[in-house]
Amino acid sequence: MQLRSAIVGLALLLPGAVLAQEIEMKVELMGPLGTKTSRKGDRVFARVLQPAGLKGDTVEGTVKEVRSGGKLHGNSVLNFSFETLQHGGQPVEISTEIRAFRNSKGQAEVDEEGRVIRRGGGNTGKAVAGTAAGGLIGGIAGGWKGAAIGTGVGAAASIAVIEIAADSPEIRFDPGSIITLSAKSRGGPALSSLTGAPAAPARAPQPAPSYAANAGASVPAAPAATVPAANPAAAQAAGSQPDFTALKADFIPGEKVLLYDDFSDMAGDEPPPHWKVRGTTAELKVGGGIRQLTVKGENVTMTPNLKGLPQNFTMETDLVIEGGTPDTRPELEWIFLTKEGRPALDLNTKQQGMEKWTVRVSAGEEKLGETMLSTDWRRVVKLALWTQNGRFRLYVNGQRVFDVNQVSIAPIASVEDRMWTGDKSVGYQFVRFAESTPDFSQTISATGRYVTHGILFDTGSDRLKPESAAVIKSIAAGLQANADLKLKIEGHTDSTGDAALNLDLSKRRAAAVKQVLVAEFQIDAARLTTDGLGATKPLEPNDTPQGRAQNRRVELVKQ
Repeated sequence: MQLRSAIVGLALLLPGAVLAQEIEMKVELMGPLGTKTSRKGDRVFARVLQPAGLKGDTVEGTVKEVRSGGKLHGNSVLNFSFETLQHGGQPVEISTEIRAFRNSKGQAEVDEEGRVIRRGGGNTGKAVAGTAAGGLIGGIAGGWKGAAIGTGVGAAASIAVIEIAADSPEIRFDPGSIITLSAKSRGGPALSSLTGAPAAPARAPQPAPSYAANAGASVPAAPAATVPAANPAAAQAAGSQPDFTALKADFIPGEKVLLYDDFSDMAGDEPPPHWKVRGTTAELKVGGGIRQLTVKGENVTMTPNLKGLPQNFTMETDLVIEGGTPDTRPELEWIFLTKEGRPALDLNTKQQGMEKWTVRVSAGEEKLGETMLSTDWRRVVKLALWTQNGRFRLYVNGQRVFDVNQVSIAPIASVEDRMWTGDKSVGYQFVRFAESTPDFSQTISATGRYVTHGILFDTGSDRLKPESAAVIKSIAAGLQANADLKLKIEGHTDSTGDAALNLDLSKRRAAAVKQVLVAEFQIDAARLTTDGLGATKPLEPNDTPQGRAQNRRVELVKQ
């Protein structure tokens, strides 16, 4: 009778499960997971080991509930889910159920301290009764000591919640732990069909995720959208990397970071530590793998903690405008001020319709340009500007909007971001200021080493982002122009996560850069060697967002 009830419950909770196309997936945790190290809302990342067609992809999820043994009379409970598969730079929504667990030492069905892992009900139903994750699916009766793993379904259905419980003070899994899952797609292509990288959609602004305020989540930057390869053969030869020969992107971010903030060291009930905010209260929102600083008000000013800017610099930010009524016309203005408080450079954007925005730029008293853009700012928008030797360039979603030369910009002492949002809100997902440096050929010739933060990868992956195109092309052009030049390509990471995994990832990323240069730009492979150093050679301490951003890099060394 108990077994029959369990089967009926499973059918009710997972309608259509029989028809779903499930595959077995083996994944490796990329960071620690446990009742002492994890908090509700934290992101969970794992690298796919099997099947072969998905190897190297990442699965991403969220910690749903954490309760230590002391709070539940000796029972520790950890609930989490895997919600997204990042395959070929394209997100695929998934639902997973657990089949087996091996800790980082290779021991089956136990956590790092040897606590037994079982699938089924047991004592777990009592331990988690009333939690947001719901009850346990399965039906092993009896009261056993140790831990239990099951799969519950939350109120949103479709996303299965993995549930672990133990009669102990804590549960802990270290990076390198292996989870065997039964996985299926949630409305997208069947996972069994993803034997190679899928055809990527045309580049478009990404929808803003749904957020929930949470001070404890710490996540890497979200992956960017991909673009279709104009040369499929080249893309295939490069291991399904983007076809950089077809991409027209020319923005190269500055190398010496002056300020970087992804709000990963900001708590939900505290002001942003790297900004002075006036006219409103800044709110941290977390969800969908993104941390976002959100502000709203009629006369808001945010001032980054910058001690001036050099003559040549870049600024980048991802932002989104949310909520409000259609008639509200938000206005955003970045003002770069002299020490006397006069505008040296002014970038103004103002909504004129649901998807129409005017963009106006001036340097001092000189108007550099004004245009109307068809940009849906309710979706994530990538904004970047670049000043270099009297040349000013502005980019929106990777497209060059303005390119003006012989511009005289007075020395910049401070920066202000002024906003008038009405009943809408503005959310920033990251902001980066950096000093521009000479191009690749000049730098490698003069110093023998070129350090770049402009070669970007999908989270936890060796797949290059399309935004890397300008830097990749400049390196390829330098190699093509100098047939005697030989390079060692070094990958570097920050210290977040497991050191061994970071070392492996840095090696694979360096190899990916070589692969693209060889396959897409016909550079002789004998001229390129690769190495990965993980987090062993930091440029700055890893205890701030800016330090971690500075340490994530690729270096090219003349041989």
